[in-house]
Amino acid sequence: MKRRTFVAAGLSLTAQAALAGTAHAGTTTRAASSGTVVVAKHGSASALHTVGTSTVTVKPRTTVRQVLAQLTASDRSHQLRTVVDTTGTAKSIGQIRNGDRLVVRAADGHSTRSYALTVHDPEAVERDGDYWNAALYEEIDRIVNTHTPVFPDRRFDITSPTYRPFVRRATETYAEGNEAGDPAVKDSPLVYKSRRVWFYGEAINAAIEDCHRAGGGIVVIPAGGSRNDDGAYYSGAINLLSGVNLHVAEDAVVKFMRTKSNEYYPVVRTSYEGTDMYGFSPLIYALHQRDIAVTGHGTLDGQEDMWNWRPWKKGYWGEPSVEDKTTTASYGQNGILNQMNFQDTPIETRIFSDDGHRPATIPVVRNGRVRQIPPPADAKPMRSSFRPSFIQPNDSTNVLIEGVRIRNIPFWTVHPLNCTNVLIRDLDIYSNKTTDFELNWNNDDGIDPESCRNVVMENNHVTTSDDGVAVKAGRNVNGREHRAPSERIIIRDSAYRNDGGDGAAISMGSEMSGSIRDVFIHDSVFGGPDLSLILKIKTNSNRGGLVERVYVRDCLLEQSNHGLVQLDANYRETVPFPNADAFNPTIRNIYVDRVNTAPTMSRGKTTFALSSSASRSPVEGVYYRDSTFHTTSNLAAGFKSVKIIKNFVVDNVTYVDPDTGATTRYDTTPLNLLDRTRAVSDPSTNTDVQLTPVSIDQPDAITQVPAGTFTLDGAVDLTGHPNFPQTGTIRAFLDRDTTPIAVHLNPDGSFHSDPITLNDDQPWFQDRHYVAVNFYDGININTAVYQVARRAQ
Repeated sequence: MKRRTFVAAGLSLTAQAALAGTAHAGTTTRAASSGTVVVAKHGSASALHTVGTSTVTVKPRTTVRQVLAQLTASDRSHQLRTVVDTTGTAKSIGQIRNGDRLVVRAADGHSTRSYALTVHDPEAVERDGDYWNAALYEEIDRIVNTHTPVFPDRRFDITSPTYRPFVRRATETYAEGNEAGDPAVKDSPLVYKSRRVWFYGEAINAAIEDCHRAGGGIVVIPAGGSRNDDGAYYSGAINLLSGVNLHVAEDAVVKFMRTKSNEYYPVVRTSYEGTDMYGFSPLIYALHQRDIAVTGHGTLDGQEDMWNWRPWKKGYWGEPSVEDKTTTASYGQNGILNQMNFQDTPIETRIFSDDGHRPATIPVVRNGRVRQIPPPADAKPMRSSFRPSFIQPNDSTNVLIEGVRIRNIPFWTVHPLNCTNVLIRDLDIYSNKTTDFELNWNNDDGIDPESCRNVVMENNHVTTSDDGVAVKAGRNVNGREHRAPSERIIIRDSAYRNDGGDGAAISMGSEMSGSIRDVFIHDSVFGGPDLSLILKIKTNSNRGGLVERVYVRDCLLEQSNHGLVQLDANYRETVPFPNADAFNPTIRNIYVDRVNTAPTMSRGKTTFALSSSASRSPVEGVYYRDSTFHTTSNLAAGFKSVKIIKNFVVDNVTYVDPDTGATTRYDTTPLNLLDRTRAVSDPSTNTDVQLTPVSIDQPDAITQVPAGTFTLDGAVDLTGHPNFPQTGTIRAFLDRDTTPIAVHLNPDGSFHSDPITLNDDQPWFQDRHYVAVNFYDGININTAVYQVARRAQ
């Protein structure tokens, strides 16, 4: 039997059979839509406020009849739509009430889904103020809903007679332990075994090809149809094509082969920790496709464990280590890949195969199509130690990942890369690395949208040892030069937990060089015995880019090891290169509103962990209000070691001592400098120049100073802080120096600094120096940054 490749060159016999409507593979006749997506009819603004992926919001006093009259199927198919009340009783008349639901039955007669019905509150925008951007949030929700892919009820069952010839016996090679019989003996080689299984990978990919060529539909992996004793369907990489919904039925199990071979996981364009490359195919993959889905309530099992895939993380038991940082290694690992990133080598020359061989072809996108071409002549393939992501749609549009149960994860779990319009919902992801001899030694992030736009993640239940959600945007040169931002993202109605590993529920970075912006997180629960934080933002001066406009509200933190939010602008660089840290790590406009902790919150923690911040680019705009935090600590504890922050605002935040019940309310009062800070180069002749502070609106404001040495003169605004000269502190910083320059404060709030000398002979210097004035009094904290340059003589 001739095996199929990922993309067949002609119209296959099974495709011809499908087009003729024969067998059980699929038909093109009478293929009713299975879509349950509703949208507003054109010109129907009179009753509907917005239609999102899970909620239809109506204007006040809207009736049931108005809603039903103004909705239509996104693909204009026939649907049966019914409004029910909170008891499930159908409503045909009367006004819509909060708690009502819209039940939608698709044209296929059996696919159903429901939307919550809510009544729009026109006063909410004023109450929210800067803490929410309702217009943008609703736009994202509406766009993702409108572009949620729907599929004709044209079904291709992989167990049908059509695909029986593609099911074959295959040998799975896997590790079962090490020779010492003790994992603590890390230099003892692995012991490999093999077994014969019925392999369904070619049948699955054949069905996907036929479904795609027939005009789209549903590829079904049914329960109970496998010939294997354990009932599982064994597969290698599954390659999704446009118009295909891969549906894993409830009680069906797909197990991915543990044999780390390009026979099962061909070399494709992918990425590893934010750097683009060619390597092992993700277990479920798509490149440059449109309208694709993975759905169902079945199980996807990556078969990763302590002995399989995971040893590559640290190189235990004679395996290669991806964490090797050398740039002269004989195989592909972090050092080699990051050097390629730093040198910006062409991505198509970054090839890593199972044994270092040159693949005959690699997939590339040319003129809007995926083509298989030989690798470039100057490519030098290397043996790989890069573990594949589990599900990775790459450069794809209109993506749905829904309902599946995911276990035993080799690397990042759900990793949409360079995608637009992505809906990820109802997932059950569980990855617990606490049962082995060493904790937290696998990157098993739950959901990693990277360089994606318009993403909704909802109703997901994720337990990992690393971060639950990690928003990414490429690493260093690769991110700055070749990646788009990750932006317009909604995370809601979910539970994120960590059983062991100290990961955050939601992280941003550290691979974020393409920037991250406009992320909304709400109505979710976070906890687990080893959760570190709700939100962790990670960047450094190698990255560039920025993280801005992150909104968190209406959430509950049950337990964490570190607090609520960590802002880390000096996150460790895995493979640093000399003088590459020339960028400002920028974090700004973080909003936390109505985010509470439970009494079960770990004792002695506080809200913010300001791990580090660059004085030249302080964390800017942190807003925190209307929240309750259970702790024996205090709010100021988060700023004991680092106070480089600009515009820190607290409004009506209560700390509750869980032991005594005592409460402390926190509010900040704006603390600013008067607009009179000057650089004085010669006090005897009064040679000075007024400095212009940097702002979001004026990021490139540079003041020319007459000399390379000067002092600062200025004054604190005492309007709201008359006692600042007695109780406050003021200090200055120059460029990258973390040692403060002494600033002398007078009783009237005026100040002057010790001499400041500019040194242009720095590897990072381009056209400006940074002078920061940091001033604080308790939790009232602010920083002003002035960019200066020596005036040409």
